Amino acid sequence: MFTGTLRVKVCEASGLRPTDYQKRHELNFGKNNDKKDLDPYVSLNVDEKFIDRSTIKQKTFDPVWNEEFIHEVENANTLGITVFHKAPIDDVFNANTTITFEDLIARSEQNQTDFWVDLEPSGRIHVKIDLRWSQETNQQNQMAMRRTNNKDQPFLNRRRGAMRRRVHQVNGHKFMATFLRQPTFCSHCREFIWGLGKQGYQCQVCTCVVHKRCHQLVVTKCPKKKDEVRPKNETTTEEVVNSQRFNVNIPHRFDVHSFKRLTFCDHCGSLLYGIIRQGLKCFMTKNPARRLGCTNGEDSIRKHLFFKDMDWDALEQRKVRPPFRPRVRSAKDAVNFDTEFTREDPVLTPVPNDVVRCINQEEFAGFSFVNKEFGPERKICC
Repeated sequence: MFTGTLRVKVCEASGLRPTDYQKRHELNFGKNNDKKDLDPYVSLNVDEKFIDRSTIKQKTFDPVWNEEFIHEVENANTLGITVFHKAPIDDVFNANTTITFEDLIARSEQNQTDFWVDLEPSGRIHVKIDLRWSQETNQQNQMAMRRTNNKDQPFLNRRRGAMRRRVHQVNGHKFMATFLRQPTFCSHCREFIWGLGKQGYQCQVCTCVVHKRCHQLVVTKCPKKKDEVRPKNETTTEEVVNSQRFNVNIPHRFDVHSFKRLTFCDHCGSLLYGIIRQGLKCFMTKNPARRLGCTNGEDSIRKHLFFKDMDWDALEQRKVRPPFRPRVRSAKDAVNFDTEFTREDPVLTPVPNDVVRCINQEEFAGFSFVNKEFGPERKICC
């Protein structure tokens, strides 16, 4: 924890790009929507509490601010830096990062207060952060103050009364309270999201929507999250293994599908519009009630490109020539098995005598078994 004066100078940012949430209503027709300019500004928070924000830079991916902020903090753990895009109705999240004060203290001791930090999902920002413990503060620095190199910015451009929006980070997702303008279902529990105003939380990067009560339960990683780069000589700990337990990336095989009834997207929960070919549907379904027993699933398999030329009646009667026919010389021939498996010595499971004594032998009265091939000397008689 840190208690004292926090001095943050936001210098510049580079590599900012619009998120999928910002481009969700645009029709690109094959064009690249990343060329759309941003109107970015930086919001600072300490332990998820807003403290200050920068001015707005018009139509740029590489804004330059050179603005300094000075604030008194107490028992601070983390410093959050969030980049927003100024919009007419509500400002849109663009990228953010979180820095622990423990890391800032270590940098201060090594005189590394001027550095670049990566943003998620894209871009990086140049900051200068200076820390002064409470013993070194004086009366002039006790009041929060702010200095800007560019003093010609109009007052209205700073939007002092703008609402501060909190970003909830879960497994790389950047959830923010969002007003849903159409019926939407939760992508976690699949229940309908009720309410007025900002009914649910939506990831500002991958656009998935969940209930407020469900956002902490999301175990899937955001597809836009940057992969952590670990040193090659670093050993894999149990914590790292547990964190990657749900990191399963199974590719879906999507086909264009025409839905005959109202259907909502499994990812963002919004309604699929249109008369025909409204969206994409995965070839294989994960619902056991629809998958097990091949409930109307055999038609989908037969129409698939891989199986469409298959003669199923001939296959059932074993008239189809197999692609490979193994050669079996004897009943004990194991040439078709992996040699690494067949070379292993068979090891029987040892049964302790005290366990055998606890078994009611009357239940096995009249039963006998002799294995003539493996261990003819072993005989069990009851």
